[in-house]
Amino acid sequence: MLDIIKDFFRTRKLRKYASTLPTGIIPLSEIRTANVVIDVEEAGFELLKSDIMAWGKASGIKVNIYFFDFRRLGKDELLLTTIDKTFIRKGLDWIGTPNIVKVSTLMEDKSDLFISMICNGDFPIEFMSKCVRARFKVGRYEFDGHAYDLVVSGSSNEDLRSDSRKIFAEITEFLAKIK
Repeated sequence: MLDIIKDFFRTRKLRKYASTLPTGIIPLSEIRTANVVIDVEEAGFELLKSDIMAWGKASGIKVNIYFFDFRRLGKDELLLTTIDKTFIRKGLDWIGTPNIVKVSTLMEDKSDLFISMICNGDFPIEFMSKCVRARFKVGRYEFDGHAYDLVVSGSSNEDLRSDSRKIFAEITEFLAKIK
């Protein structure tokens, strides 16, 4: 019963905040700004972060990286990333929406490219993916309603499915081919 109620309020929240900006595949030459969301729990996320920044610098693209850190931290544990660009479990409301004040900087930024490196169908990433105002959206998980213009889910090969660095390399390789 609680799931039905949550789904009702999630649908209403998505309708209220969903982006109406038309999206589509655009060539790399037209991309000037990119917002990327990565999961801190992903193995090798620091290397992935370095890869993303290096790609942005080499491509002449201003890249902003946002983080999902839904780990349960103990008293002695600290965040691995900056708090202003990290979405944490405590920052979600009862239906799973990230703090609107915090996510508004990402949602209101009219970037050229949005890449979600999160490979799950949880509501926080669905909300962000559908509400961000980017001209071209790339993701790893297909949501109802086609949140992304391009979905790179990997092949049946388990190495590609679990290695975000390889998937990011595939995404950048594909972006370079778009003319």
